[in-house]
Amino acid sequence: DLALFRGRVDLVLLLTLSWTLAGDAAGGALWGFVGGLWLGLLSGEPLGLSSLALVIMAFLASLSEGRVWRSHIILPLAVALIASVGYHAISAAVLFLTGTDVDWLTFARQILLPSVLLNAALILPIYAFSRWLHDLVYPEAVV
Repeated sequence: DLALFRGRVDLVLLLTLSWTLAGDAAGGALWGFVGGLWLGLLSGEPLGLSSLALVIMAFLASLSEGRVWRSHIILPLAVALIASVGYHAISAAVLFLTGTDVDWLTFARQILLPSVLLNAALILPIYAFSRWLHDLVYPEAVV
């Protein structure tokens, strides 16, 4: 587990985004839903919270039309940055709305920023692997 302060690499988020950007939005949402359930079972967070946030991020990533932009290096970086903020913001907001006291400045400084930086650093190799695996599993038809 790679950690910086209390921020961590969100591997399930990166896999969800990468698979979605590789061209399989439904598969990316499935990664997010199932992976989010496992995260909820293995952590103390409310069950379904991670699934909700991950499925929303997969949907938003699918709007980038990964097939058109999939070879551009900026797309996975931009999506990872935006989705990392969105994922953590949804999680913190739901915890806040359910009565958990959230120190927003500490959250931003010690969890959000380090996680966003770690996710941005690792999205490119994870995306490259996901594209390779996606192309292996779903080869494009030769015309």
